[in-house]
Amino acid sequence: MSRLNIRFASAEHRDFFFRMMDEARKNDCYHQSFFYVMGIAPETRANIRQMFDFKQDCIKQEGMHGGWQTSGTVRVCRLAFNLWNGYTEPEHSNAYSPEDLFCCEFAPLFHGGYENPLPGILPGAAPAKKQAEPAR
Repeated sequence: MSRLNIRFASAEHRDFFFRMMDEARKNDCYHQSFFYVMGIAPETRANIRQMFDFKQDCIKQEGMHGGWQTSGTVRVCRLAFNLWNGYTEPEHSNAYSPEDLFCCEFAPLFHGGYENPLPGILPGAAPAKKQAEPAR
């Protein structure tokens, strides 16, 4: 994946990412990484307002305990929260280890949130632009 070729899981993932970036207060690496990861799973996309407060521009920790959460979506949210500001739950700090986070069906897409910079993260890089079709 190059900085200019973001790998999305689906058209819905891509569309969600760009919608959230349009709605976000800032287009920075924190917002890009957070919304990229949160967009991976249909459940996290559908419940984004339980996980992120757009008015206050911050994560909503109480969303981690929503009845819609599955073991996989909890891992998606943990990684997104950790990329946002280093967040971990003290009583569940082991749950934020790579061994635990990457033990789910979404792991192959997680690297897009941290490994290769998304456009706009590095100085001089182009801002994220919509692509016609998801990268495969």
